[in-house]
Amino acid sequence: MQDFSLVNIGTEVRETKGDFNKIVSLMLDTMYYDALEERNEHHQRKNEDMFSDFTDEEMMYYYVHQRKHIRKNRERKENTKTEYLRILLQFYQYAVESESFLRQDVDDYIEETIFKNVRPWHIRNYQTYLSTALIGKGGKPYSPATLDAKMTILKSFMKWLHEAKYIQYPLHKEILSTSLSEQEIPNRDLYYHEVKQLLDYYKGHPINYGLLTMLAMTGLRVQEIANASWGDVYLDSLSGHYRLRGVGKGGEKFDKLLHPSLYERILAFRARRHVSSALNTSDQGPLFPTKDGGYYHYKNLSNYIVRIIERTESVKYLV
Repeated sequence: MQDFSLVNIGTEVRETKGDFNKIVSLMLDTMYYDALEERNEHHQRKNEDMFSDFTDEEMMYYYVHQRKHIRKNRERKENTKTEYLRILLQFYQYAVESESFLRQDVDDYIEETIFKNVRPWHIRNYQTYLSTALIGKGGKPYSPATLDAKMTILKSFMKWLHEAKYIQYPLHKEILSTSLSEQEIPNRDLYYHEVKQLLDYYKGHPINYGLLTMLAMTGLRVQEIANASWGDVYLDSLSGHYRLRGVGKGGEKFDKLLHPSLYERILAFRARRHVSSALNTSDQGPLFPTKDGGYYHYKNLSNYIVRIIERTESVKYLV
């Protein structure tokens, strides 16, 4: 039996008008996955097509959560799933809001599905809309890098729908290339003099000073810093230096030196947030807490760092 929550996502999309937080939260819950797998196994035992009775919502859910590796730590992380869901739901909302048009535009319209009624020209129209609509940062069109990321994920999803025989048309072939030129690739590096300018500018701001120093001295990604716990900081008895353990991209473990000046700035950050600076390996709180004491979502932290860099008017690079 289909789960009530999943089959009513179409209604939720119409009502939320683009605020996907509630829907994404629902779709991130893995509790429905095993039931969908059981239905697929039932189809296989009867020599029926997999996904033959799936809804559009269940196809998005299954695609995002599908298991491809025997080890769970090699599966998609929640942050990755969130990005996939937001991109797929954005297309889904566009299609849902065009439903009345699709009914008139498509011969032999199939009820209770959107994806099966999408045709090649609809995909081309959507790509044109996504590349020109003023829905990016600051009310501007999406950057080439953002557009490329969105279309890459949508293309992969459409290819999977076709290979799974859920849709008739190979819609992924209609998506025009969005590959980036060398000039369009975001520059994620800051030169030494630019880093020095930034640190000098924010020297009296413990929050910005600590975050920027952490990025500059450790080379960690924003996501790794956002996910770091205070309990992962330890004192190396051999060297007498503080270090930070963690897990980075692809499940790779790291162990980074916290230079004495960096460690002092971390302590200043934590003092400003009114949290303990006593080392405690059982403390699962964030290394860099938000005002409310919680973990930063890495997207929010990344956007914040971009803003404070741009505020100096000395550099315009993404972090």
